Amino acid sequence: MKIGMFGLPLTGKTTIFSLLAGIPYDSSFKTEADEKISRIKDERLDILAKMYNPQRIVYASLDFVDIPSFDMAADKKEKNKIFQMIQNVDALLLVIRAFRNDQVPFPLGAETPRQQLEALRTELIIRDMEVVENRILRLQEQKRKKKPTPEEEREEVLLGMIQKELEDGNFASRLQLTNEDKKVLGSLACFTLKPIITVVNVDDEHLSKDVFPGKQLILDECIKQNFAFLIISGKIESELIELDEEARKEFMTELNIQKTGIERLAKVVFDHIGFISFFTVGKDEVRSWTIERGTTMKMAAAKIHTDLARGFIKAEVMKFSDLIRLETEEKVKQAGLWKLAGKEEIVEDADIITIRSSL
Repeated sequence: MKIGMFGLPLTGKTTIFSLLAGIPYDSSFKTEADEKISRIKDERLDILAKMYNPQRIVYASLDFVDIPSFDMAADKKEKNKIFQMIQNVDALLLVIRAFRNDQVPFPLGAETPRQQLEALRTELIIRDMEVVENRILRLQEQKRKKKPTPEEEREEVLLGMIQKELEDGNFASRLQLTNEDKKVLGSLACFTLKPIITVVNVDDEHLSKDVFPGKQLILDECIKQNFAFLIISGKIESELIELDEEARKEFMTELNIQKTGIERLAKVVFDHIGFISFFTVGKDEVRSWTIERGTTMKMAAAKIHTDLARGFIKAEVMKFSDLIRLETEEKVKQAGLWKLAGKEEIVEDADIITIRSSL
């Protein structure tokens, strides 16, 4: 899963990307996408590691792509170059700026968070309208030459529904299409069908008070368009990463925040896209695995290793909460909370799984 970071110039997008990727900030002008894998901190895995004392801990990860800043005044060729980069990602993280810095002006013509969100939203809708209209025309031309297949008929209906949403100024994701409908649309690659996370980059005062100018307007639009929403301070996050653990906790207490913005962002991304984590534990390794919500035990086994799925017999499962509450695997078993699961049983978030396989 690739998550593209999309925003106007001077919004702090690359600062947040650097923090996610754990790399030094690079202020140079970029014309190509920069892709990094980000390790996702998970307190649950840390707790398991203290219990099992493994040789290594492997956290879940997400693949973030820093897309060059989008210049509203650029010509069509330059915009299409950015759109091609967006086409290769599975979800979009829209970075909106609310922080003020006299040394760094706001994007021209987008001095408020609402104007920035509106600019990005409009550009994506216009692009999708062009793609959808062209595809509808091609289907209608084919229909005049030969009878359409049931899939083509369904595709035209779906395209009409998407077109209506776009004409009304809405994202196609509001339709909440099924996986089957998405398969029918095939390689159409509508940007407005992708999961969208809106991240507002604020200053320390905004962060501590959990407010910024125009917040309600942004919230209303996110609810309407089915976007996830989060505020984060790139400046504060940059300062936190430089502190030792004790000083970091003290600073966060002063700001009235329980978790770092990067940790909160990872959770929002997981929840909105529909990801969950399951764990494998042992003396060699304690590990977090990322899967889509609704994944079966056999599919989870394949995530670990294809041989485990091919020879799948059963999955031994216990709940993270049960293990923490009862403190040992033996007590979980004695309480009747250690169970065997078949290949079609659905994995739940924080399941601790051991696969029984014939291979």
